[in-house]
Amino acid sequence: MTPIALWPAWARKLPRLLLLGLLGWWLMSSATANEIAAGLALFLLGMRSLEDGVKSLAGSTLESLVRASTRSTVGGLIFGFFATFATQSSSIVSLLTMSFVSARMVSLGGGLSTILGANLGTTTGTWIFATLGASLNLAKYALPFISLGMVLRFSRERAFAATGHVLIGLGLILFGIHYLKIGFELFQSQFDLGAYALPGYRGLLAYTAVGALVTLVMQSSHATMLLTVAALASGQIGLDNALAIAIGANVGSTATALLGAIGADVEAKRLALGHLFFNLFTALLALTAFPLFRAGTLLGTRLLGLPEDDPLLQLAFFHTFFNFVGVCLVLPNLSRFLQWLQTLLPDTTQTLTAPKYLSPTQLKTPEIALESLRKETWRLFDRAIDIIALVMQVDPKAMRAGENPHELDRPPSRVHTIDIDGLYRSRIKPLSGLIVDFAARIEAGPEVAAKLQKILQASAAIQEAVKDTKHLQKNLVRCLTHPNPIVRRQYLRYRRHLVETLYAIDNLPREQGSDGSAAELALVTHTALAQLDPLANGLLEEWLKNGEIPPEEATSMMNDTAYVRRITENLLAAARLLGEAAQTSHTA
Repeated sequence: MTPIALWPAWARKLPRLLLLGLLGWWLMSSATANEIAAGLALFLLGMRSLEDGVKSLAGSTLESLVRASTRSTVGGLIFGFFATFATQSSSIVSLLTMSFVSARMVSLGGGLSTILGANLGTTTGTWIFATLGASLNLAKYALPFISLGMVLRFSRERAFAATGHVLIGLGLILFGIHYLKIGFELFQSQFDLGAYALPGYRGLLAYTAVGALVTLVMQSSHATMLLTVAALASGQIGLDNALAIAIGANVGSTATALLGAIGADVEAKRLALGHLFFNLFTALLALTAFPLFRAGTLLGTRLLGLPEDDPLLQLAFFHTFFNFVGVCLVLPNLSRFLQWLQTLLPDTTQTLTAPKYLSPTQLKTPEIALESLRKETWRLFDRAIDIIALVMQVDPKAMRAGENPHELDRPPSRVHTIDIDGLYRSRIKPLSGLIVDFAARIEAGPEVAAKLQKILQASAAIQEAVKDTKHLQKNLVRCLTHPNPIVRRQYLRYRRHLVETLYAIDNLPREQGSDGSAAELALVTHTALAQLDPLANGLLEEWLKNGEIPPEEATSMMNDTAYVRRITENLLAAARLLGEAAQTSHTA
């Protein structure tokens, strides 16, 4: 144990309290520092409010929008651009895309094209800062946004409350830009940062590192570019240094995605790595060909009719220009880029206890986490189907393919006793535990909580079906080859019924919701169960009267009929609940 760990709790907090006190004293004693820090804090707070509002407005329709947009590379590119433009945050778009890719709602190619679009979309912030921020008194526009946003914020209607978040975010962002302008104007009169400008490639590399570091610390390339625009407008830094900071901000913006990939599955890791490599590629391209990009910026602003002596607009054009060139070079080679990422990060075989669809990054968006949880529960269902099929003495792969159904009417050549306890402990219980644990960590509002309840009920029903199969197996393995033909035929009927039920459930639609199909299947199956029950159809009484089966076998049949019924009902209930969860998540 370290000496610091032996200190009392108040003593361990003392260094942080002193640091906060010094920071507070410095801000109070320096008007310049206070203006800049306040502007940055308001800007970041506004960004967070804007992100929350946009995510809440999108709600459960976000999934269908992303699915539709990322079916093609161009669609993913356009979606990434406009999503980043709307939220003014490439970080939130990157994390959402990682969540969708991790949940297999979006392919890796679709995710990468979205990331490319987000890189272009993030440059729109620089244009906004360079135009509106430099020429307008933003404070007078900020107050109406915040006032109206607060009125809407307290509405019970989700859409109105989310719109309130958006308006408050926009107002705070405008206030942040306003105070940053004031702060850097004061800073210019007190301190000449231009004296520290570095010429040539040494300056490019140094200010690129500054841009990456600042973005890494603040977790926002928009905040970095806002500071850069303010410093450039006040003359604190030169244009070349500002361009270098823009290059570094691109590299630093990948930090959020890389952090989000920790603990995520291999697809999300590939996406985060692809994001990093693309941004490194564009940064190296811009640095090595900097004179060409500099000349292209001057030419481009001239062709667009922009003022040639406005460094802010040149910075905005340069930021978009080198990102656009990078996208144009990578996009035709996207398939090769994907193959390289897959080679670099091979998909290792999933362990029995490892989740396939669940990732901590999905918890930021309840709708995505819910759909991932539903898919993971279907994965649990598939494991249960395989175990039950093995107990029924059929190969799960052959059963899923519908092979040799006529074999079900004949006793199997060899009957095996399956270690259901061992399979339950290794394949069912660990995964069901992960499902429950993940569900508990989802921030559940009333709608999400209702859907979670259905998924957890489905998981419980799947486990009950496997447990009842264990009890059924005791007589099934004995009676499938029973010398008494009546007993043998009855257990063969149990076997056929359960295998046909497994096959029907396995072929239910899973993506759009299977509750309707499951309900139809339940009606058919319940009719079959009534015909299957020898007590209900009078056959058991007849067999006993005629002395065709001994009383102990009749008792076993009654018990095993109940097991078959419970297995069937639990399997159908699980399929129905998962179907309802899918349907509600698409229509809420």
